[in-house]
Amino acid sequence: MVLDYLFFHCTYTIPLATALTVLYYPFFTPQDLSKICILITIAVIATIPWDSYLIRTAIWTYPPDAVIGPTLFRIPIEEVFFFVIQTYTTSLVYCIFTKPLVRPIYLRSDGNKRLRNGVAVGILGLMSIGIACLLSGEWTTYLGLILVWVCPVLLFQWYVGSLSEGGCLLFRILSYPFLTALPWKQIVVSVCLPTMYLWIADARAMGTGTWRIESGTKISYQCYGLEVEEATFFLATNIMIVMGLAGCDYAFALEEYRGLSEPASKSSLKGAILGLIKPMPVDGRLVSALSQAVSCLKEKSQSMFLGSALFQGQLRIDLIFLYSFCRVVDDLIDEAENEHEARYWLTQCKNILDARMNNEHPDGQLKGGKYGTLCQSIDFLPLSRLSKEPLYDLLKGFEMDLGFNPEKGTFPIETERNLDQYTAYVAGTVGALVLDVIFSHCYHERTPRMAEIRNAGTEMGMAVQCVNIARDIRRDAAIGRVYIPTTWLNEVGLTPGDVLQSPSAPVIYELQNKMLQKADGYYRPSRVAIEELPIGVREPVRATAESYMEIGRLLRETKGKNLDRTTKLRVSLRGRLVVGWLAML
Repeated sequence: MVLDYLFFHCTYTIPLATALTVLYYPFFTPQDLSKICILITIAVIATIPWDSYLIRTAIWTYPPDAVIGPTLFRIPIEEVFFFVIQTYTTSLVYCIFTKPLVRPIYLRSDGNKRLRNGVAVGILGLMSIGIACLLSGEWTTYLGLILVWVCPVLLFQWYVGSLSEGGCLLFRILSYPFLTALPWKQIVVSVCLPTMYLWIADARAMGTGTWRIESGTKISYQCYGLEVEEATFFLATNIMIVMGLAGCDYAFALEEYRGLSEPASKSSLKGAILGLIKPMPVDGRLVSALSQAVSCLKEKSQSMFLGSALFQGQLRIDLIFLYSFCRVVDDLIDEAENEHEARYWLTQCKNILDARMNNEHPDGQLKGGKYGTLCQSIDFLPLSRLSKEPLYDLLKGFEMDLGFNPEKGTFPIETERNLDQYTAYVAGTVGALVLDVIFSHCYHERTPRMAEIRNAGTEMGMAVQCVNIARDIRRDAAIGRVYIPTTWLNEVGLTPGDVLQSPSAPVIYELQNKMLQKADGYYRPSRVAIEELPIGVREPVRATAESYMEIGRLLRETKGKNLDRTTKLRVSLRGRLVVGWLAML
């Protein structure tokens, strides 16, 4: 029984915390570290007086030979460590499951007051039960102490953010509209997973006598060896931790929103704290536009969306708006009923871009529909951070798509040079624009290597497009397009019309491999130059590119079987996470 508490940590808490740390380590950010340090500090300060009282009044006891000996206000050092390790573990679970969230889209100017007041009344009701338990004494003492200690904190976390709506808060910790707007699955999982694990660990520790609740102060009801008070304690404390983390995210969301509405501002922890003291009003149009851009990426390009999650703050938001613009224009052209409609949208896109470049703002949102969506996607482009030439070259790539006409036998990708031009237009431009955004956020002045790195970004985009072409041979054939150069086809005795008729023919597999080899030829040298980007953006760029190149590796593994697919071949979520984890290292 000697040193049981130490062995408990070595068996349950430290291995779990270590595993989660290794899992999340490549994705750790300064904001994550700030949140965790703040929550650990608050947890230790808030718990020590309460736990010390339990020990001093002999409600909570430890056998002398189960602990090392050193104490803090009579609390064994192992117990103090428990405060730290529980908060750390729950915080990591929260960070893992909320990593993809784009925080500003959950900002709300108001919320459901009935929900706000209903939850507040519920918390007050639990606190009243806790007071009643304390007054009755004896077997309800420990449960009463838990409820009386926890409920005021929960009430503060839930309610204080709405006490001065429309005004200035002296110290605004959390706004309930933000908390209720967050996806409930991530919040519930962040609370429940560590809670259930600690329930199991606590039941076993209580069973071996590592610590115990004195019989005269507890209800003495157990479920699989777990005391009801202990179950309540771990559930309540993990709720407090998660709500505290959500409060930190609310501060960062306000700071990111400030960067969205004031592009010249720079994000900082100090700015996030000041934003709590005097939060700026939320413009629903900005939040709605960002929310729509995020939804577009989630639906149309999971790789882009997950890749954007590796970037931070305003940089990530700028990239989301850039990616969303590319998807909106691409969809308008690809989903047009005929060439005339597609050219109409291409012309409209040019006109709106021209207007924006001249600081004019077409009131397209009032028209709604597709035109309003196009206007919005351009309106929120970070044009001050983007070069003009790649934006218009991107439209040239879409114009090349309109050159396909199977009925007239017109296929614009006749030679490998045409392929290079096309991939440079539709994807190399995106790579260059991404680097433009990164440079504007990470460099205060131009450096000699920026042009070379930007060229590498262009080639990386071209590599990604070659992978997309190799993957989508059948899908492109279904809409009358063949991106494999005609000269390549002639070498194996085929024509573009043959590909349209039999996109799954065995000989196509050889051409698919040739396209993947071309992708590798672009990717390898560009990967070297990208390594010169600053730490913090280098790893996300690497991980995003690697997730796309993983599609190429998967195509090779399937050995042509993917040519029968009518839907996009996708890397599984697990596969993307593994590739991203390794690339971030």
